[in-house]
Order: sequence, then structure tokens, then C-alpha cells
Amino acid sequence: MNHYRQLAPAAIIFAIVFLMTSCSTAQTAPDQTVTLSEFFAVPASKLSSTADSIVVRGARTAFTKGVMRVDFKIFNDRGRRNVINYRMRWLDKDGLLAAPYESWSTIALEGQQEMVVTAVCPTDKAVDYILEVRTN
Repeated sequence: MNHYRQLAPAAIIFAIVFLMTSCSTAQTAPDQTVTLSEFFAVPASKLSSTADSIVVRGARTAFTKGVMRVDFKIFNDRGRRNVINYRMRWLDKDGLLAAPYESWSTIALEGQQEMVVTAVCPTDKAVDYILEVRTN
């Protein structure tokens, strides 16, 4: 009988530990198609700019349902307002145009202001891009 009294608390502790480990919920990722990575420096091959005081500080890309999306951090290095135009040149796997040239978009940046600009490719054929920037 004494032996069973010692086993009962041990069995209860074992059962509690077992239930705690087996009933814990697994961490699952939310239902997302893609997550954007951190901003990275933009290689010169991905940027065509004639705007002297505009700096592209970084970019990040993602594919959502096969469509390319790019975010850019654009910074006005001047001490006063600067109006610029930008557009994307979307490229396919062979480096050829994956979509027609987009029309120029215009943004105004105050002196020392940074802005994140998002561009979405109109087709799912693009795998690369070139950002074109010019002063207005």
C-alpha cells in the first residue's frame, strides 16, 4: 500500500507535464502570400536618375500572387522643396520590357524629407526593374 501512495503524486505530476506539453498550441504563420524584407541599398544598375539632390536610400521587393511590388525610400538632400518625376521600367527574366513604359508620376519632397514610394507591376511577367527619376 505504501508503494501506491508514492506513485500517485508522481503519476499526477507526470500527467500534468504531459498535458502541458501535448496541448500547447503551435505557432503558425498568418495566411500571407509574401512578406517584405528590409530595405536594401539600390544597386546602380537598378537606378537611372538625373535628379542631383534626390537620393534613393533603399528598396525592397516582394511578389504577391506572382506580381512584383517594389518599395523605395526616396530622400530630398536639398534644404528646400524639390519636385521630381519617377517611373518604373519593368523587366522580364531576359532583361526585356515586361510591360509598356508607365507614365511619369510626380511627387514633392520638402527639404530633408524622406518618403516611401510603392510601385506595382501591371503584369506578372516582371522579375526585375529599373527606377527612373528626374527633376520636374
